[in-house]
Amino acid sequence: MPPPSQAEKRGRAVSTPSDTSSDDGPRRPIAKKPCDDPAEDDVPPADDAAGVRSSDVEEIIGGAVEDGVAAVAARAQRAAGTSGRKALTAADKKARFQERFADRTPEEALKELADSWRSAVYDHFKPPIVLPPKADGTIMHRFVCKRHPSKRVDRSNYEDSTGNLGCHILGCEPDDTPEVEQITAYGHGSTYSAARVRFYIAIWCSRHHRPYIIVEDKEFRQLLTMLYGKVVIPKRMTVARDIRIIHSDSKDRVIIHFQQCISGRIHICIDGWTSPNILAFLGITAHWHDNGKIRHVILDFVRLTNAHTGKYLAEEVIKCLESFGIEKKVMAVTCDNAESNTVMLKEMHALVPQFRGPRIRVRCFGHVLNLTVKAILSIFSKPGPPPGDADKEDEDADEHEAEAAEEIDAAREAADDAIIDALLDEDLDFELNAADLFIGRTALNKILTLSRKVWNSPNVRTELGKLATEKGLKSEVLIRAVRTRWNTVTEVIKRALEMKEVLGDLCDMHQFNKDKRGPRLRRFVLEDDEWTLLDEVHRLLDPFLYATKQISVSDRALVQDVIPYIDVLTSHVDTFRNDASLSPIVRAAAQRGREILDKYYKRTDETIVYRIAMILHPRYKLQYFRDADWEEDWITEALKLVRDEWTTNYKPQQAAADAQVASQAKGKGRAGPGTGRRSAQQSQQSTTDLFASISGAAAKAAKQDLLEAYLEEPPQPTVQDPLHYWNVILQTTRSPLAQMALDFLSIPATSTDAERAFSQGHLTVSRLRHSLGDESVRTGTVLGSWAEHPELVPEDEVVEVVKRHMRQGKDKAKALNAARVSAAAAASAAGASKAVASSSKATGSSSKASSAKASGSKAAAVIEIDVESE
Repeated sequence: MPPPSQAEKRGRAVSTPSDTSSDDGPRRPIAKKPCDDPAEDDVPPADDAAGVRSSDVEEIIGGAVEDGVAAVAARAQRAAGTSGRKALTAADKKARFQERFADRTPEEALKELADSWRSAVYDHFKPPIVLPPKADGTIMHRFVCKRHPSKRVDRSNYEDSTGNLGCHILGCEPDDTPEVEQITAYGHGSTYSAARVRFYIAIWCSRHHRPYIIVEDKEFRQLLTMLYGKVVIPKRMTVARDIRIIHSDSKDRVIIHFQQCISGRIHICIDGWTSPNILAFLGITAHWHDNGKIRHVILDFVRLTNAHTGKYLAEEVIKCLESFGIEKKVMAVTCDNAESNTVMLKEMHALVPQFRGPRIRVRCFGHVLNLTVKAILSIFSKPGPPPGDADKEDEDADEHEAEAAEEIDAAREAADDAIIDALLDEDLDFELNAADLFIGRTALNKILTLSRKVWNSPNVRTELGKLATEKGLKSEVLIRAVRTRWNTVTEVIKRALEMKEVLGDLCDMHQFNKDKRGPRLRRFVLEDDEWTLLDEVHRLLDPFLYATKQISVSDRALVQDVIPYIDVLTSHVDTFRNDASLSPIVRAAAQRGREILDKYYKRTDETIVYRIAMILHPRYKLQYFRDADWEEDWITEALKLVRDEWTTNYKPQQAAADAQVASQAKGKGRAGPGTGRRSAQQSQQSTTDLFASISGAAAKAAKQDLLEAYLEEPPQPTVQDPLHYWNVILQTTRSPLAQMALDFLSIPATSTDAERAFSQGHLTVSRLRHSLGDESVRTGTVLGSWAEHPELVPEDEVVEVVKRHMRQGKDKAKALNAARVSAAAAASAAGASKAVASSSKATGSSSKASSAKASGSKAAAVIEIDVESE
């Protein structure tokens, strides 16, 4: 017999019963590799018998030498020849182990061994555990795979070879080949659903303002087809229809949420907007308290088709509220300062008497701040041009300014201009001459024009960035002012002051002054007194920028902050107006700001909202009014407002039984004789009342009016979040006073969210999407807002709605197809009859057969075409 080949030797190794790798399932033969360790039979492995180190085995596993038994044997011989040491048998290893760990438990021995292991092979496994001793006393260590916990490798406690462990790793971590990736993906299963794809695309387009035609892009379709070869991608008209379907279904859910899930009152913000495709809309957003937070959604985008009179606007708003069933649940309305809104609120009260009209109006505080800044800057609005400046005002206008100009509400701007034009400078107690005006106007005009030129010129921006880097400045470019956002002027001046030391060098560069058609920046070099004036203007305007940013956050723009903000800003402008060291034009500008603040501070008395909200803020109460030196009559009036609101709308009515019990409790004297159980109950109640009267606090609190008890307590200056404060009380006691406080403290002080809705609408109706109809604009924008709240647009429920409409569409297509087939068959039959009547006897039968055959072919063609089209 010829000697066995290497393949035969490998075959024998496969059948060796010493492999102890196992899993939780039934055993099956595992193809063993040359590095397998037959430790269970106490037979020394090939590598250990030759004195091979564990690192050598790892090197073989890692691919450092050729794979195979011959390579292992060759390396073992080299290691044995160079080490000069005798190979250890299994018995030798076992004896050495017992001698070393004779006085230790198996667990202690394993711990000490594990601390000495340095091989990276062990990182693939969980910490080993000690198995119960076998019949012959052999103790095994079990290594469980981290990736596949059902896989494990057992090794004798005296063995230190990592052969079997390494071979397990080779089989556990296959290479990432395309075939492996496909099998893995198949193993995870497919979650594809045609209805879910349509849902995702509809929500994607509505939330992120994507054009519907994006689904017809070749690359987009290729991407989805690559992920799933049988994917059904909807057409753009289908996407538009899906959005309308999801919006209609979600509206029912929004209605239920408003009526059943919101226990308090709802507030709305209203603002008008004209889209780029000349469609007029009235944006309405809803706001409410939910577990200590303010939540809001776009309620609707109402298309306006008539003149925007107060009566027409009121009818459209009430119609919208009635469609959601909340016309009697709405409390406050936040809108801008246009007088047409006053008429609108009065008409709304006439249509729904429960709505209190102007008494619950909130004037947008963001608009008040913007108007104040506009009034301050109005004194600088007639600038003297820099010498030699022949530029037109809009020479450097860019696309952003054009878009901002589209957002201008002409009626609002006209009303603002009328208010500012009515401001008088005759009451100034200091001199303001033409020279002061010219210097101030020229300085501000220089920096605004320079910032615009730097922003719009890539070359100038690059050079400014280089200069800023050399000087170690944080900023590298000036900010561009936007005409409709007056607070951006503050940011322009601030950035210019930060980059003051490099702007002079920039303006003096030769390349920006050599050509008359170039930027000619040398004209905009500012003198020291002009820099001083700009610093004063920035210090005057900066608090207004801060206040605007603070109130523009949805969960912070609350009415209790309006009066304190106005008080702080009024004190600020008074300081500037009375500071004789400042430039006269800056002091006059502060005076103009003071007049606007006074105007709208007085208008807070036209509504009950501001004062009640402040009193219900635990940090303010009535103490704020006293600290602000309010007259006692004003404080008394504010106190009357909150008491009337509490008594009329929130205070619970005492039951007649409670009143009778209270009356009996006041009576004195000895009770009549009682017997049995009733006497015992009276005795027990009397005892309870006796000891309750010692502390008395609980009983007194129960009898005392909740509002009066709250007002008697001192303010709590540590309360920073009144919504959280009252929400805790509401959840623990269900106090009606807490509900009243949350209703008032959740009223938004600005219509910022309505304006953001228009920003979303502007993204939906971009310059490239002017063909969108008003219904597409409305449903797309509103659904995008609702989708931010998962409970309003739950994925699984909406997917089922889409599936239902898909089935209905298929059924409709089949019915339509059947009707077409019937009509085609009837037409062919009529044609065949006519052909038979007009044909001769000789050719009648053949004509009839040909006609029928042609008609049948025609009908079949109609069926095929119709089915394909559907």
